[in-house]
Amino acid sequence: MRTEKSFTSQHRLREWLESKSWEHESEELFYEWLEAFFQEGNRISVKGAACDLQDCIDLFESDNDT
Repeated sequence: MRTEKSFTSQHRLREWLESKSWEHESEELFYEWLEAFFQEGNRISVKGAACDLQDCIDLFESDNDT
């Protein structure tokens, strides 16, 4: 079953990514899960704009959440 997650802001996406990271024992395992999430055909968007794996990684690792 494919999932399409839509967020109203990058801040909300970052919060979701952070909450998902807490479900994994390490950051590496979180990144593996995130990669698999996209490989399974799931999608993420912010205000209708598609986000890919690298977008999510960059946002997760950033200090500024806009």
